[in-house]
Amino acid sequence: MFRKLIRRATVLPFVQQPDGSLDLSPCCVDLLIEGERIIQIAPELDVTADQIVDATDLLLIPGFVDAHTHTTVGVLEKCGYEALPLEQWMLYLPPNERLNPRLHYLCTMVAALEAVKHGTTTMQDDIYALPYTPPEMFGAVAQAYVDLGVRASLSVHAINKPLHETVPYLADHLSDEQKQSFISVSTCTPAEWESVFRQLYRDWHRQADLITTVLAPSASQRVTPELMHQIAALSEEFNVPIHTHLLETRMQAVTGAEFYGESVVAYAKRHGILTHRTTIAHGVWLSQADIDLVAEAGATVVHNVVSNHRLCSGIAPIRELMAAGVNLALGTDGMDSFNLFDVIKMAGLVHSATDGDRKFYPRAADVLKWATRGGARSTLLQDQIGAIAPGMKADFVLYDLNSLTFTPRNQLPIHLVYSERGRSIRQVYVNGQLIVKDGQVLTVNESDLLAELGEHLAAYRSYRDQWHQQSQTLRPMMDTAFQKMLSQPLPIQRLNTAYRDQSPSPANVAEVILPLSS
Repeated sequence: MFRKLIRRATVLPFVQQPDGSLDLSPCCVDLLIEGERIIQIAPELDVTADQIVDATDLLLIPGFVDAHTHTTVGVLEKCGYEALPLEQWMLYLPPNERLNPRLHYLCTMVAALEAVKHGTTTMQDDIYALPYTPPEMFGAVAQAYVDLGVRASLSVHAINKPLHETVPYLADHLSDEQKQSFISVSTCTPAEWESVFRQLYRDWHRQADLITTVLAPSASQRVTPELMHQIAALSEEFNVPIHTHLLETRMQAVTGAEFYGESVVAYAKRHGILTHRTTIAHGVWLSQADIDLVAEAGATVVHNVVSNHRLCSGIAPIRELMAAGVNLALGTDGMDSFNLFDVIKMAGLVHSATDGDRKFYPRAADVLKWATRGGARSTLLQDQIGAIAPGMKADFVLYDLNSLTFTPRNQLPIHLVYSERGRSIRQVYVNGQLIVKDGQVLTVNESDLLAELGEHLAAYRSYRDQWHQQSQTLRPMMDTAFQKMLSQPLPIQRLNTAYRDQSPSPANVAEVILPLSS
């Protein structure tokens, strides 16, 4: 088996300590890698190797985990909208499942290229589709990760309830014909969905030692109770994660009270999908009672702080989640960028401006834990990735300590969170394979992929424009439902209260959505 020796690296181990913190103390050591794993770490190893890498003045840390992203949507709709809350924004997303599988492959490649060049070695990609992820779509996405050599945890997404049954007050303004159109596109029985999942698990789980599969009920209000129970049973049978969106927006906080007489988190727990294998994307509008349920279950919350701001969702209760001992991870959500450093810095800054008690401000060490160990735990790969230790996968990144970013080399974790943006990265390894060297990806031809994607964009934009024409007819109805939602009292507030009196005007919407057609 091929043996690689990394000499004289400055290593931050990221190994979890008994108190739950990570060991971020720098040490100068050698690493011996055999195949896809680290097998030995010590100063000045006296061993033979097939290849020796001089890492003098290079910082070695684990690769980041982007614990929640959407690659196809994130690439095709990048920078396409402004000032749109989630519910209105989703109206304008053309159905992904109708796209050519090759387009999914190319979008995944472009997203993962940006991610890996900026130090992310594992992506938890929620392959958004209605009513579920088609096998050819899943296969195209998975193959892109395999070809690139990046680790990925991929979801089999599910939505089997029509839109008007998932958004309060919307049904009051729809015709019977509109309701029927929503019903027809969301039809999916638990048995049909289970058959698709089992096929994809057989075909792709552990493929190339890079791909794992995830069960993804889109949100507890977007799937039937029967499907939630089916997903819970499959999660236990296969020991795979459940990945879901819960309480991303104020609308979703109102949804639980209006439809179920309880929080959508309590509703998820009642139907079996809130467990220690569950990852909750966003969690902005969690109440303290919800946080207690999440902590009791041992679930993870992914903090998508950039997306939460871009989609006007609010500020997640990260301090309360930390106090409750909830596992936290970070995600880009595919919002404008797949560079996790954007999220890392913002996560370190935002929660220091919500009150004056600095005892509870997240520290750089906390944020780095979310970006590594927390994300690994969300994918159930915490025994494989997220730390530099013997037996772990050789997924790591080498940074140039002589760069402007790390000058004057004060506290390296703080440099990583507040100064680094990925510019100092010199090498990226996944499974012991060198994927990126000096800013160049070695496994695929980036220029050819970008050129091919460009050839598909004209057809996609035509499709997108047609979809927008349909969406514009629904926009006034969604706006009306949104305004009624804002008038409903809630015991918590995650937004500036001035927001209650504001909503985007139709004129602003036209300005936002038309530029890609011009």
